[in-house]
Amino acid sequence: MSNRYYLKKYSLEFLVVFLGILSSFGIDNHIKNTQKEDDKNTLLDELHLSINEDIGQLEIVNDALEDCLNSINILFEQSKKNTLSDSIIAYHISNVSAKAAISFFPQKGIYNQLINTNSFELIEDQQLRRKISDLYEHLEDRKNAADLKFDLFTESFDKALLDKLNYRIKIEELDNSVSINTIIYDYRIPKTLFEDPEFLGYLSNAEKRIYFYKELMKKYSYSMNEISNYLERTTSKNEDK
Repeated sequence: MSNRYYLKKYSLEFLVVFLGILSSFGIDNHIKNTQKEDDKNTLLDELHLSINEDIGQLEIVNDALEDCLNSINILFEQSKKNTLSDSIIAYHISNVSAKAAISFFPQKGIYNQLINTNSFELIEDQQLRRKISDLYEHLEDRKNAADLKFDLFTESFDKALLDKLNYRIKIEELDNSVSINTIIYDYRIPKTLFEDPEFLGYLSNAEKRIYFYKELMKKYSYSMNEISNYLERTTSKNEDK
């Protein structure tokens, strides 16, 4: 047999082996890419559930802040009309102290998994990626700054009250991580409290800060609902396929 025959034979064998290896790599890459896509979709489903839970938690926070604003308004009315009993006054002061600095803490674990597993970059919709990033990065930075200022303010508010009044509380019921029901007892409210400019100044400052925080929470609500609705539509489309 000629050298040309062996050359063709070995070349064909090499080509078969090469194509086999290439096909194996291709199949392996396809399996890996499919797995990555499945992992991304699973994380997006979990993100959808997480955001919906946060939407519910945000409603609780907003209700607590609204209740705090109501107490502030009642205390300002008391400064004008002087109609409330000391126990009611103590209750509303306690309500302001407890709820003025209530913060919203969205769950960030699933978002971190999307980032750490590089699944986030597999999200094809750039607009969705931007909205998710804005929610967990930009808005969180703004919220953290507001939380810190609010915590410092509330600490200052509580210290300012130390020499002005005192009361004790019992927790009657713990409904969730935000709202609590309290019983006020053993209280002492000075008659001149509502003539104290420092006390009234803290109340007005608390009111202003709560309004600003609620505006920030509106942005959270809009962003989370927008992402949730998008993911809901995506899930429905995938189920219809």
